[in-house]
Amino acid sequence: MNPAVTFDESVQTLELKRDVTKHLKQGHRWIFANCFEEGRSVKSGIHLLNYKGETLALGIWQNDTQLRFRVLVLAEEPIFRKNSVKRTLELYFENQWRKAVEIRRTFDLSVTNSFRLINGEGDGLPGLIVDIYNDTAVIKHDHAIMEKTWNAKAIGEKIQEAFPQIKCVYLKRRNDADEKGTNIIGTLAPEVQFLENGVLFASNIRDAAKTGFFLDQRDNRKMIQHFAKGKTVLNLFSYTGGFSIFAAKGGAKEVTSVDIAKVAIQAVQRNFEINKLNTVHHDVATDAFAYLEQLNTEKKKYDIVITDPPSFAPNEKSVEQAKAAYAKVFSNSIKLVNQEGLFAASSCSSHISTQAFMEICKEAFSKARKKGTLVYMGGQPVDHPYPLAMEELRYLKFALFRLD
Repeated sequence: MNPAVTFDESVQTLELKRDVTKHLKQGHRWIFANCFEEGRSVKSGIHLLNYKGETLALGIWQNDTQLRFRVLVLAEEPIFRKNSVKRTLELYFENQWRKAVEIRRTFDLSVTNSFRLINGEGDGLPGLIVDIYNDTAVIKHDHAIMEKTWNAKAIGEKIQEAFPQIKCVYLKRRNDADEKGTNIIGTLAPEVQFLENGVLFASNIRDAAKTGFFLDQRDNRKMIQHFAKGKTVLNLFSYTGGFSIFAAKGGAKEVTSVDIAKVAIQAVQRNFEINKLNTVHHDVATDAFAYLEQLNTEKKKYDIVITDPPSFAPNEKSVEQAKAAYAKVFSNSIKLVNQEGLFAASSCSSHISTQAFMEICKEAFSKARKKGTLVYMGGQPVDHPYPLAMEELRYLKFALFRLD
């Protein structure tokens, strides 16, 4: 079998100018550019890391980002082989792969056959994402060097070995890339159907956002289903209608899905169709921010309003502006909720902490001149783990409030 991790034989040894030993031993795996001397030419890829002449770790160097080095193995770990990078990488990958597969074996595939198999740093495999959709696995990377580091063919074979139902392994690139993706094993179908908590979804994986679906909201969608019976539901920034479908499955009286992308709204319609749902459904392809203003002018009211906007904080510099944007959109959403109805607020920005998110929600209720009770606080599901020392990877926040 081909090695799952590939590297250039000319492995360099990089010297740190700052002591980050404690930081790494606690389980953090990122080292930024300001910890290294500038000016040295280093090729992106796998290299050794030294501090004061002693080997500290083996990891991946990215020469074009502020996140400069991503640690794989510390020199003090039992699997580290001082005289063999190749053997260290083999042992390291097998160890991390085994642990990742073990967590995902908890899924009953007759109920949920869509899940994240590899969650980057959360599974000790930085820059590597693998999502499973029924018989299709999708590989995605967050940096160009990762496609060279992680051997997609070897990983595809490992996926099939662990999950024999997989017939296609597809490497997905950015939607604006010259080549959107490549078939690694088999051929990607134009539409892939998969199950989540007994509910059927369809995705055009090649053209869809991320790997094809937002798997991380699984537990939160199930919570909406729990409360939806007999309710009117507004799903803002609906994308392909995950929350809408679960609300309808839960017996909602009426569901409205709003998204600016016409193709996303068409996908909502398709998901209603394949689940044979007869719920009254309004699909609105328009700007959700403008639609919110319109609904408030019309004094419309709903029993449940779900507001899950795209990330407003792509970086640290944008955080303050993002907080104001979240507070405004949440406040306008709260105004649409019936008394004793439910408001669901969500943020997928890693730069907004859980504490900051809750402060934003408090401000939104205050701006709307309403009071709320926290009914449920959700986040990432079991297949989206993150290292305890890397709180910044706890990116998903989801809060369900009752209006009092």
